[in-house]
Amino acid sequence: MVIVATALVALIGLVAMAFDVGFLYSTRRRMQTAADAAAIAAANALQGTNSANYVTAARDVAALNGFTNNQNGVTVTVPATTTCPGASTQRCVQVTVAQAVPTYFLGAIGYSTVNVSAQATAGTLNGPACIYALDPSAAQAISLVGIVTISVSCGMMDNSSSSSALYANGIVHVTTTSTGVAGNVSQSGIVTFSPTPITHIAPAADPLGSLQPPSVGTCTEAPVTNSGTYNYSGIPGTLPLTPVVWSGGMNIGGIIATLNFASGTYGNGINITGIITNANFSPGQYQNGGGSGYSITINGNTTNVNFAAGSYTFCGQLQLTGNNPSIILQPGLYYGGISITGNAHVTFRPGTYILAGGGLSVTGNSTLTGSGVTFYNTTGLGGYTPINLTGNETANLSAPTSGPFEGILFFQDRSISSGSGSTIIGNSSSTFDGAVYFPTTSLSYIGNSSLSGYTLLVADTVHITGNATLGNNYSSLANGSPISSNALYQ
Repeated sequence: MVIVATALVALIGLVAMAFDVGFLYSTRRRMQTAADAAAIAAANALQGTNSANYVTAARDVAALNGFTNNQNGVTVTVPATTTCPGASTQRCVQVTVAQAVPTYFLGAIGYSTVNVSAQATAGTLNGPACIYALDPSAAQAISLVGIVTISVSCGMMDNSSSSSALYANGIVHVTTTSTGVAGNVSQSGIVTFSPTPITHIAPAADPLGSLQPPSVGTCTEAPVTNSGTYNYSGIPGTLPLTPVVWSGGMNIGGIIATLNFASGTYGNGINITGIITNANFSPGQYQNGGGSGYSITINGNTTNVNFAAGSYTFCGQLQLTGNNPSIILQPGLYYGGISITGNAHVTFRPGTYILAGGGLSVTGNSTLTGSGVTFYNTTGLGGYTPINLTGNETANLSAPTSGPFEGILFFQDRSISSGSGSTIIGNSSSTFDGAVYFPTTSLSYIGNSSLSGYTLLVADTVHITGNATLGNNYSSLANGSPISSNALYQ
């Protein structure tokens, strides 16, 4: 009986210990679930408009899972963000949930509480796809027609439920990491997909749906200061001009070495012809008088056109025609858009170009260069006009590498319910590094990424002809791909 009594005490002790240990493990599992959910919530907050509240987001979600910070011995610790494990740019957040958990039986041997903790790290991952067609039902939402070769180190996603959602006709070779189609594939000719598309999948949300548009200013025409038209045709060394709003506008020709516009408001319509070596513009407002015409037309043979750094508003289209070896433009409000024809060499300085009506139209053999630029296309003078890069231009354009439009090259106003589609065509030397985003209109695209760059195509429908090489090297961006999702790293 003594042996049985002793064994019974030991057995009860073991059962008690097993109970407490089991309870602690159960608490640890619930705590890990809470830490995982809190880390994901914090990562989501980092990507949203209230990124400073990621700590609050983590603690709120931990509380929903039963672990409220500073209650019942619980601490939810969220230190400063850090670089994600194994990633060079993505931000991660680490959440630790800890609690001094009371015991039931271990108190008899001096353990009234046991410290239990769980940790999770979450952050952004570069999105798996770089071509998205968002239309839910369009036939040929992604269309590949002609002799088409697509080589991308990322995926393709087609949201259309149509039986011909993904359409290929001709000699088409597509290499991606994956291709998903909500509907089905229709193909004819010599067509190869590697890997084979997966059909009847769930559609994806707009991957740039949280992107906030820029503020679009207004164009208020200044009143006329001088009646009549200003006409000049001469051969001066330098022609300085002061701000004047002529009722009939300004016509400037002749042979001029240097043409200088001082800062201020000019109009109504400036027409520059003749042979001009240097045309220098200063910040200000250049207007057309409230009609549908141009604000500035530069044609003929102007060698160097320079818009100095500063704030610009163009009330009317900016037209660049003829042979212009060097044109430097600044970001600003282009109320009426930009039209480039002929053989212009245009450099876009870094910043946001608001195209309010008129879009960006390029024909001829022009050369476009711009680093750190975003073109926001919205309605304005004359309504909404798409982006049309349809000539044999050489375009080397890249999006900002940081800031609110990091990774965004073209951004169409989402409030445009319908309208003509945009066309972005470059020659074999052209590169478009950044997201090309037309969420409610179609996009026709022929272009490439630079060897160390990336291109993302997101549109209502996407039509690709010719060769397209889209990279996914996001190392130049402060926060990785603009298309990203959140996941647990640890």
